[in-house]
Amino acid sequence: MAQAFGATPFSVSEHAQRTFTALTTLPGEAAAKALAEAIETMEPAPYGVGAFEIEDDSGLWEVGSYFLDQPDAGMLDALGVAHGAKPFAISELPEIDWVAKVRRELSPVDAGRFFVFGSHDADRAADLGPDRVALQIEATVAFGTGHHGTTLGCLRAFDRLFTGGFAPARVADIGCGTAVLAMAAAAVLPDALVLASDIDEVAVDVARANVAINGLDGRIECMEAAGFAHPRLAEAAPFDLVFANILKGPLIELAPPMAAHLAPGGLCILSGLLVVQAEAVTAAYVAAGHELAGRDDIGEWSTLVMRRL
Repeated sequence: MAQAFGATPFSVSEHAQRTFTALTTLPGEAAAKALAEAIETMEPAPYGVGAFEIEDDSGLWEVGSYFLDQPDAGMLDALGVAHGAKPFAISELPEIDWVAKVRRELSPVDAGRFFVFGSHDADRAADLGPDRVALQIEATVAFGTGHHGTTLGCLRAFDRLFTGGFAPARVADIGCGTAVLAMAAAAVLPDALVLASDIDEVAVDVARANVAINGLDGRIECMEAAGFAHPRLAEAAPFDLVFANILKGPLIELAPPMAAHLAPGGLCILSGLLVVQAEAVTAAYVAAGHELAGRDDIGEWSTLVMRRL
């Protein structure tokens, strides 16, 4: 990444650090976010707090926090009771060399013609045949690498479509993360307009870095946006292909805007949803003017291909 941005190499040092986690669950988004805000005011202060919906249709949310000093269990449980949460589970994380662990576990991924790898496997990428497309994603950034069933499903779906002659001229990757899907499209569609957006500013920076690492500068426009809410996305529409690898709730909310931004006959590849959620997402897109063109289940995850009518 330093090389991609013209910076000097990073200096890496090792130091010991204790880390404690505190996790609980409770029903409802509003209560979960209120509890997360209350935890942020604690002493010792946490260095990270998050509230996430548990994607099993239970309606439960998980609130997690991280501390450098052991947190006050009594205070945490008092806050939990006040917000209707279960007692917190507090534990100390073992010291782990995360970079080494990720590199060990992130072996290259084969998805049709696409080969997704970290820099530690560059030698294997160099040995690929001319019909393969190598995409480098740094091992220190694990989300959206292709190992997860959702990203893998999207890559496989796009590979099948491209093999069948589908060559979209305008492509958008909504919720792009590492931009691996946008890069896959740009790599095989040299004349296509490719846009990549994410609601997270850090993800957009990561996407730009990966675009540069893969020599795709000038081929992909990266921007911060919630869904299609960016002037550039509106200007570039209608799209022939849209990737949206996010979550069930946001996918359902995105169904009407998707129809508004897809060209008639255009396709969207959707993932980030469990197999048990696929029918609900399909129904939302059918109601918004799409038809199911394909589905691929990988383990507990599902990938849908929907066609705009």
